[in-house]
Amino acid sequence: MAVITISRQCGSLGDELANYLASKLGCGLVTRDFAFEHFFDGSSDDDKRQLEESPKYFLKTMVDSEITYKDKLMEELTDMADESSNLIVVGLGGCVAFSARQDSINVKVGASLSTRKSRVARQYNVDDEQAESMLMTADRKHKRFVSSLYDRDLNEDSLYDLVFNTDRLSVEECADAVLAMLDRKVQRLKIAAQTLEETSMNHQTEVAVFKNETEEEFAKILDMYNIDWMYEPKTFPIEWDEAGNITMAFSPDFFLPKFNLYLELTTMEQKYVTKKNKKARKVMELYPGTNVRIVYKKDFLELAQRFKQFGG
Repeated sequence: MAVITISRQCGSLGDELANYLASKLGCGLVTRDFAFEHFFDGSSDDDKRQLEESPKYFLKTMVDSEITYKDKLMEELTDMADESSNLIVVGLGGCVAFSARQDSINVKVGASLSTRKSRVARQYNVDDEQAESMLMTADRKHKRFVSSLYDRDLNEDSLYDLVFNTDRLSVEECADAVLAMLDRKVQRLKIAAQTLEETSMNHQTEVAVFKNETEEEFAKILDMYNIDWMYEPKTFPIEWDEAGNITMAFSPDFFLPKFNLYLELTTMEQKYVTKKNKKARKVMELYPGTNVRIVYKKDFLELAQRFKQFGG
């Protein structure tokens, strides 16, 4: 589950990206029009007109309610995000509204003024001067909305996980990058959730720091075959003393998300391999559904080729 927020400049293809992603993921899409139609359906036409014209009107308390229009907007967006497998939010300050959520991917889409001006001129059949005026008005409104509701600058780089320049990138190329990040984020969140359920330990890190050349070599082989991997994402406690203290644990070297498989590399002599095999068996016994395999260095290439054949 994830929330993808898209902040976009007018004429940047941000709306097209949102629609393309919604189609690929088969998920809900929240736009400004959707929000006004479904979130404030009990409001009068005059209230809706005021909301359309002035962002500051969102800070007013709703009729027959104790919450503001901004609160209502946040409440509805949060409920939709919690109830959906995936959700795409276009504009509405989503990059700020969901900034604290671990399952959000905040995307900004922009392009040069000349590119955006050309697109808008073609789309609305206007001249360059009219197109530029439309762009400046739209950009100013987007920025004022976020500033009024959230007291944040829409141009803050820290609000975004991905920033696209569609001068040189197509909608499909941008979508590929978002979907790749979504896949990796879902795997990270899944492992974190499993960690809580299993009482194992989450050791996911931002950068893989290999302990030896063997692990680094294997990672390069996996990359060569385009096989996604995570390095030592979890530690599994497998033995405890009478007081409940952990006396033995096992941290497999690699996890392959597409195969739901943990791999432990070894170049050691047989007596140490036997210990590793024992630990792997204990993990699979104590944590049902967890698959662990011991791999010798000589088997690296053969194993990677086999994974590639089965969809790596």
